[in-house]
This record gives sequence, C-alpha cells and structure tokens, in this order.
Amino acid sequence: MVTKPEALTCSPPKCRLGRASPDERREHILAVAARVFAEDGYGATSMSTIAARLGGSKATLYKYFPSKELLFEAVIQQRCGEVVAPLQAIAEADGDDLEALLVSFGLQFMTALFQPEAIELYRTVHAESRRFPEIAAMFMRSGPEILFEALTQTLQRFAERGQIVSTDQRLAAGQFLGMVKADLHMRVAIGLEATPDAATIEREVRHAARILVRGLAPR
Repeated sequence: MVTKPEALTCSPPKCRLGRASPDERREHILAVAARVFAEDGYGATSMSTIAARLGGSKATLYKYFPSKELLFEAVIQQRCGEVVAPLQAIAEADGDDLEALLVSFGLQFMTALFQPEAIELYRTVHAESRRFPEIAAMFMRSGPEILFEALTQTLQRFAERGQIVSTDQRLAAGQFLGMVKADLHMRVAIGLEATPDAATIEREVRHAARILVRGLAPR
C-alpha cells in the first residue's frame, strides 16, 4: 500500500506527513517501517530509527504502534493480506473443475509470491526467525496458515462430492503449494536467479495442478 502523494510534503527516505488522515499516516508508517526492517533486519531496527526515517517523533510513532513487535506484526499482516485475500476468493469460488481452480490459485499465489515486497518480507523472516521465533509465528498465522486452510477447505468440498479421493486434504494442500513453489522461489529468495517470467510460472503451476488432480482422481 502506498501513501497518497498529496499526503507527503518531502521526498523519501525522510518524509513528513502533511495534512494526512490517520489512515494515510498509518499506511505511510507501515511502508517506511517495512523498508527499514528489510534493509536493517528486525533485530537491528529500533523505533527510534523508524521515527527518524519518518521525520517525526517517537511519540507520534508510538501513538499508532505501541511497540516494535506490534509494528512488525502489522507490516506482516498487511503484506500477507495482499496475497491472501484474492487467493481466498479463488478458493471459495463455486465450480466443478478442480484443475482449473488450482491453476487459478497457483498462478495468483506465485505471481504474488514473487513481488519484491513479498520477497523482502520472506528474507527478513527467514533471516531473523532463529533469534526471534515470534516473528516466524506471526508470519505463519498471517499468511501460510490461512492459505493452507483455504485450500484444504476447497479440497474437502471436492472430496465430499466424490470428485477426488483424499483422507488428508491438509496434506494434499501443502503438497500442491510445495510443488508449485518447487525450487523457483528459493532460488529467487536467495538471489541466485531473477524473478521467473509468466510463462515459466504458468508451466510450473499447470504441471503441479495436473499431478495433484490425477493423483487424487477416483480409481
């Protein structure tokens, strides 16, 4: 989410908000905080650093977020929400073509996963979670666990109709997402490769969807 241009009265990295609404101020704080966390890491980032980048006082920052932990959690929730919301809509859509639904889900998932903001968040959580396991828990409950549940419920619906045979939809959901990501996401996240093009993503997703549907088809 980007703060509306009219709310800014100077250029990044140090910005002061002019006549901005509380919601605009909050969004701007989250945008700046996300950048600082990505650049400096969770452990090395302080509320003082974020306040300085905002060009305001710590008192103003604490008014919106009482602690660094709550601010980071808000960043995670915002970033994950941008990925999760459209995927939940796809998973909840009516239809009897599971393979087509999985392709739509997978394409949206992978496209969102490779956005720069999503890669930055993943790197930050991965780098800091050993020292700060609470941020790993924040990330899991704000994003992956919601996605697993949405896809699990979708597979449950198809199993109840007899269109697939599966006694563990949660396992099947996790395996599909794992196949979709394969090693592509890891290679990009660790900087070995650039973001794959749309054709590569689609090839990976369609192959994974086909494997899952055929593997779960009634015999």
